[in-house]
Amino acid sequence: MKTFNIRYRNVEKLKDFLDAHALHNQERLLVQVFTSLASSSHILTLAEALKTFLPSAVIMGCSTDGEIIDGNILTNNTVIMITLFEKTDLKMLFVSHNDDAKKQGKLIAKTLLTKDTKALILLATFDSFNAQTLLETIYHDKRRNKELVISGALAADAGKFKNSFVFDGEQIVKNGIIALALSGSSLRASNHFLHDWEPISRKFRVNDVRNNRAYKLDDKVAKDVYSQYLGLESSAQLSYYALQFPFVASRGGHYISKFAISNDEDGSLTFTSNIKEGEILQIAFANIDKIAQSSEKLFEEVVKNPNESIFIYASSARRRFLEHFAHQEIESLSNITTMGGFFGFSEFFANTSECRLLSQSLTMLSLSESDEVKVLSFKEGKKTVQNDLDYKTVKVLSNIAKVSSSELEAYNKELERRVSKGVRENRKKDSIMIHNSKLAQLGEMMGLIAHQWRQPLSAISATASGMQIKFELDSWSPAYVESSLNHIEEYVLHLSDTINDFTDFFKPTKRKESVTSREMIKKALFIMSPLLMKENVEVLKKYASKNSIDTYPNEVVQVLLNLIKNSVNALLKNAVKNPEIYITEYRADEKNVIEISDNAGGINVQVIDKIFEPYFSTKNAEDSMGLGLYMARFIIEDSCGGTITVENAREGAKFTITL
Repeated sequence: MKTFNIRYRNVEKLKDFLDAHALHNQERLLVQVFTSLASSSHILTLAEALKTFLPSAVIMGCSTDGEIIDGNILTNNTVIMITLFEKTDLKMLFVSHNDDAKKQGKLIAKTLLTKDTKALILLATFDSFNAQTLLETIYHDKRRNKELVISGALAADAGKFKNSFVFDGEQIVKNGIIALALSGSSLRASNHFLHDWEPISRKFRVNDVRNNRAYKLDDKVAKDVYSQYLGLESSAQLSYYALQFPFVASRGGHYISKFAISNDEDGSLTFTSNIKEGEILQIAFANIDKIAQSSEKLFEEVVKNPNESIFIYASSARRRFLEHFAHQEIESLSNITTMGGFFGFSEFFANTSECRLLSQSLTMLSLSESDEVKVLSFKEGKKTVQNDLDYKTVKVLSNIAKVSSSELEAYNKELERRVSKGVRENRKKDSIMIHNSKLAQLGEMMGLIAHQWRQPLSAISATASGMQIKFELDSWSPAYVESSLNHIEEYVLHLSDTINDFTDFFKPTKRKESVTSREMIKKALFIMSPLLMKENVEVLKKYASKNSIDTYPNEVVQVLLNLIKNSVNALLKNAVKNPEIYITEYRADEKNVIEISDNAGGINVQVIDKIFEPYFSTKNAEDSMGLGLYMARFIIEDSCGGTITVENAREGAKFTITL
């Protein structure tokens, strides 16, 4: 096989070139056309000439952001690569885009792949179709030869990001795929790639993603991350700067770029390759020091294989942002054999070990119908660019960004460690306070249990004494005994229900339950009823809602008990003649609200802002630990996700719980 490269000028010079190389009547000809000239008439004229001069040739081409011919990089040109095969069969398929990339991949595999297919070239237009899904579908098809390599790229449009096209000898299409299968037992095919972009920013976690569209990065709108870090004034600039500063993800010990091809009104970013939920991305920039080393390493890998022709499909980012370095690596690699290609927007790459849609990379498809391996040594391109002041400046700025990002990440990790330690210590303190608060309430509850049990125990005692007297006077009857025993059983059940209520209260609710505010208020008043009756405190209730909420009822009841008890203490302390507690519940803004107030005169304005602080109390130290209201706020806000506030109303303090 042999490849001939020509920079197209006009039809006459093309004919002269074909005549000079005796290509007119050849079979098994592949013609690849790469152009950064957007004129349709230009392409149609060229395609018509190629069909006339080379009627048996397979013709495929696309728009570009620069062309490669041997060791040179061109722009605003049209390059033609003509490859003459001796034994290899060529079969091409033109597919229009649709939303189902998997279906397109299956069609290409079914139509083109055989057990003898050694290489597949894909050229596709640049739009929002899922190119990675297309590539993976073909790669995993059961018809695939295990040695199959896949190469190619997404067409570019001179940096405008919207008008790419592909074409064959018959048509030009702005939303399509051209696939070419190269098959034959004598064909040797291998592919390789370079990727020199490395992270310079902190890490971002993808939190919301669907295939190749990312919506959130670290809970921020994806588009806003680029706008913030790159200082973009307009989202229209995003694709251009995303080409220079792509996101990268770590893959198998090296980084792979994720090129955002568009941003949408909902703030999402559409990438040429798929993104995973939870994947870590970082903004990247080219590692200039690594480029020369990578070129030499790639050269050494390629020359291990037989090479008669090399097709290059590279990222536009390399031509635009590596500039002299891009020329240097192309010049160095051109010493291997005849080569040509173009710069596009993402690169198809698959072989026996991996399958990836790449960006910011240089990929090479090496072909040979011979087993001969030539002994070649690497020749570096010109090094004058390494002394270029602009590149020294870029290198310094890149290093500053990378070091700053690394330091910031280390600082954040240390900050997270300290915060985590502080949270653990605070939780330990909260746990101790909760325990102390429960112990304090346990003593109070024991007194309330005693009050609750006093009446039924007295009734049981009186019933038993009455039965004993009846027995001694021999004046009992079976009906009397049965009635007395039934009464005793009722009293015992009341005692059991009472202790169960108190036991349940001291068991923290593990799961949220659906409950009304009214039910929780009634439970709290039942437990406090002995104290309220003893101190002759009247409770005025107003229920205005029947809406249920999902919460932890026992914890809320604990708060209500604390507020009611505090009101009773305040009423007694101030010797109020007609002590009253007012409890109101209602629905507001789709939330349940409970208000508890009294007529005890209110809280001193000098301390009202401190009453929710731990160990603060308006009572004597021996009477209170100062944990009740602190725990009330902790339970309502931290456990139940609500709020609790206090203010002085007309007659006394008013606490408002919102759930």
